[in-house]
Amino acid sequence: MTQNKSLSFGAAALVAAFFVLFSFTGAASALTATCVGAPSATNITWTASTAGGVDPVLLLWGNGATTSSQTVVVSPGTYAMTLQATDASSTVATTTCSATVNQAAPTITSFTALPTSITTGQSAVLSWVVSNASSTSINNGVGTVSGTSATVSPTATTLYTLTAVNPGGITTANAMVTVTATSTGSGSGVSAQIQALLAQIKALQAQIVQLIAGQVGSGSGGSGGTATSTPGCFNFGRDLKHGDQGDDVKELQQELAHNDPTLFPPGLISGFFGPKTEAALKMLQRRFGIDVSGTGFFGPRSRAHFAAMCGNGDNDHDGIPNAQDYDDDNDGTPDAQDAFPFNPNATSTPLMMGNHGENGKNGKNGENGKDGNHGENGRNGRDD
Repeated sequence: MTQNKSLSFGAAALVAAFFVLFSFTGAASALTATCVGAPSATNITWTASTAGGVDPVLLLWGNGATTSSQTVVVSPGTYAMTLQATDASSTVATTTCSATVNQAAPTITSFTALPTSITTGQSAVLSWVVSNASSTSINNGVGTVSGTSATVSPTATTLYTLTAVNPGGITTANAMVTVTATSTGSGSGVSAQIQALLAQIKALQAQIVQLIAGQVGSGSGGSGGTATSTPGCFNFGRDLKHGDQGDDVKELQQELAHNDPTLFPPGLISGFFGPKTEAALKMLQRRFGIDVSGTGFFGPRSRAHFAAMCGNGDNDHDGIPNAQDYDDDNDGTPDAQDAFPFNPNATSTPLMMGNHGENGKNGKNGENGKDGNHGENGRNGRDD
């Protein structure tokens, strides 16, 4: 009997120990929640994770999302996101995570010198197109710059470095100006002086164009931005077409590049009227309604457009410069869709190509042509 009682007591102790062990192993651990934010240049991907608790576990982000991960589009800056997790036993766990999206570094579209080679005493114009920069500067004595060009007169071959800076980083670009010594001969010395004066005149012309651009930019509330349409005041004395070359072609290319660097990059300025110049001119003619079909021929109407747009001209006298006015004749038709953007009394119906083609071949310079023909220049339909 004594032995049986002892066995009964031992069995009871074993059952009790098993119950305690089962209680500990079967209980769920405490619920925890964590999250992380992975930033890119334009967005943040938030990802949640949980541990412990009683399944199922429900998630709720601070922005109302309930998925385990999500991607949101943001601008540069530091962001925080809260996460709440609730399990089947109504246990709640919360946490907060943060992520920082850095600002993109500045962009330098172009940085060029014109001309790239000079003689001692001459000048060159450095021109650039920069975006998303808080400050820009050029080395070798130029310093901080705020416009889109600067005139330099190095005495020796110099490599200029343009540096654009913002909180997101630094971007640089280089432009070389090669300097050669002038000849000691009297004849060549005079020639060099003349060339130096011509270079200075060109540099001053470029500065005038940039000053006009700056006035238009400040009038529209900008701060150093590139004007979208600010033709200069060069007096074009002839019609220009594919295959032509000269200083007036270079002036046209400079105006196209200034009007829209993405349309005609400044680095393509060469003084030769090639296919890229023609394509850019066609786009400008369509954009401003000079010719809705875009002929790519720089004739009387294109020259008249450039003259009317010179500086801060205000064709309709409404107080808004032509360069900023989307309807320069106030006829209700935007310039980009108006065949006669400066004439409120003319119809906006696109001109027919026949008015510029064979019917004008008997008129000279448009004097004898009828129905809007432009004479000999309209023979092949290239007159704008």
